[in-house]
Amino acid sequence: MSERRWLSWVLAAVTGVGLLGCVDGEGGPPQGGQIGGVQGAEGGCDEEAEDIGADVVSPLGFSANEVIAALSGERSAPLTWAKGGSTTAAVSLGELISARFVRSQPAKAGGPEGSGPGVAEPALAVDCADHLQIDAPLAFATEDGAFDESFSVTLRAEQVDAGRYHHTIDLEALQGSYEVTEVDPAEFREVFVYLSGTLSSSAVNGTISGIAESYPTGSGPDASVSAQPFDVADF
Repeated sequence: MSERRWLSWVLAAVTGVGLLGCVDGEGGPPQGGQIGGVQGAEGGCDEEAEDIGADVVSPLGFSANEVIAALSGERSAPLTWAKGGSTTAAVSLGELISARFVRSQPAKAGGPEGSGPGVAEPALAVDCADHLQIDAPLAFATEDGAFDESFSVTLRAEQVDAGRYHHTIDLEALQGSYEVTEVDPAEFREVFVYLSGTLSSSAVNGTISGIAESYPTGSGPDASVSAQPFDVADF
């Protein structure tokens, strides 16, 4: 069945422009960039990544290990559930797994039809800044037991003392007690929940949000799939 899919557009709106350009550590939506010097474009950026040693000082003026040293360890923050109530969230970044230096610039798009060959315009750019991609384990837990998870993420670091990440939570492998109740999963074809956050040298903040993908309406080439965003928590 051929479908017109709106999910990617809605997901971009939900996760926010500040997080576009990140790479999910495990199975999240594609965020651009790659490994080993192959170019990719996403979110209006042309990006080229190359592996970099843990202690090699990048063109940004710092190494991946310096970022890990600044951001590792546990940080906590008050968490507010979208449905009401609050608890404390704790986030802990572990040791470096691998790293890449990413050169990023606004993507070029062809001009309007009929404008002639060789005419190019900058596409809509979303945070097209050079950065390090740093793969590392992350532990995320809430004091009330809803989440008690560990997984690998790819941290995007444009400066030595701050980085951000976006991760698709595996709802089938949760160690905590969280269940999707913000929407009724039985009414949708698939439900996704995402953890997005920013770590600094002294603080952490982030969001937990979701997308509920509908069953197709129509059939054949006219079939369509829509998506409903929902909030889970902020911290």
